[in-house]
Amino acid sequence: MNYIPHTDAHISKMLTTIDCRTVDDLVPEQVPRAARLNLGEPMSEMDVASYIESLAAKNIQTKCFAGGGSYDHYIPSAISHIVLRGEFLTAYTPYQAEASQGMLQALYEYQSYICLLTGMDVSNASLYDGASALAEAVLLAHSHTKRRGVFVDVGLNPAYLQVLRTYCEGADIFISDTINNDVACIIQQTPAFDGSIRDPTHMAEKAHRNGSLFISCISDPTSLAIMRPPGEAGADIVTGEGQSFGIPKSFGGPCLGFMAVKSTLTKKLPGRIVGATQDESGRRGFVLTLQAREQFIRRERATSNITTNQTLLALSATIYLALLGRTGLRSVAHTSYRRAHRLQQMLHTRGFRIMTPGPFYNEFLVETPRPVTDILEHLRQWDILGGVAVDDHRLLVCCTEKNTIPDVETYARGASMQ
Repeated sequence: MNYIPHTDAHISKMLTTIDCRTVDDLVPEQVPRAARLNLGEPMSEMDVASYIESLAAKNIQTKCFAGGGSYDHYIPSAISHIVLRGEFLTAYTPYQAEASQGMLQALYEYQSYICLLTGMDVSNASLYDGASALAEAVLLAHSHTKRRGVFVDVGLNPAYLQVLRTYCEGADIFISDTINNDVACIIQQTPAFDGSIRDPTHMAEKAHRNGSLFISCISDPTSLAIMRPPGEAGADIVTGEGQSFGIPKSFGGPCLGFMAVKSTLTKKLPGRIVGATQDESGRRGFVLTLQAREQFIRRERATSNITTNQTLLALSATIYLALLGRTGLRSVAHTSYRRAHRLQQMLHTRGFRIMTPGPFYNEFLVETPRPVTDILEHLRQWDILGGVAVDDHRLLVCCTEKNTIPDVETYARGASMQ
């Protein structure tokens, strides 16, 4: 309490004004009560370790067929060995380039990979996750076009849409039902939430005829290894979730948002951009070429509140892409694609109605012949995480390179409850 500037008189006056007796009354459900905590007797460190190990032993290694924005791709063991090195794990945010050349080089290579995959001109050094990256892209479009509307094509991840609505509410931007002269940008996700692949060319052309920017959203960027880069299809901004690039699912986070733009939008790009240069002796070095610190100066007129990035996870993605290379990443994409299509066909022959009839990548939507909860529970008995329940009779199923052919066959039998 010695370091809290409020005096007892200040606190008492505040509580009287808002009709509370104590500070704890402000959050009655959040303050733990000793009577509710059944912690048991104190334990030694050795006993606690043994107890935790006994709990961990109850975990079941499941085969994961769930996607919906977070994907179970294989993570090479080299990644954890490299990112946990002290010089990476404890590296400070590189405000001063001369103190962080190694990290700046890694971020520069990360940006290069993102530009190569997306077909765009400039990438920033990463954002927090796919959903907030998409929202930041909308703020960028709003700032660039001075328009307030956003048109969202069908197929956007519902979680992304929820985050986008929250951002828009605070920025006085609205989701438009039509494409009109007040639409700043058009958003299309491909592969869509149901896994379907869509050619963004038509939507990009429609956006540009309307004077809007076109935003392409990518939820599983391994798809970019075998799909046409969105930049070649006319995208002005490409955003997405980079978790598939060597980052554990970890119960939903932390994640890695990426964003890349055409060169005309470089100065509007949130966060930071690392560039390569030379010193006066001609030696190669890396610097923060652009750092959007305008929120320190423009304050409420700033277009973004992003000042940092997911450096450690961007490093993980860089290592992943460097280890796999072009051939390895294509192998991941092709394997995921083929096994998902094989599973879809097997489920179709067992009475599941296909809800993603056209081309799709590594996940697809089916209508189930029995309640989804029954199917998922039956699969759980086979140590299979069966997918994402969309509603009572629709199930989103995903395959990656980790799902072997025997896994796929087991899933099909389990889902049909044989």
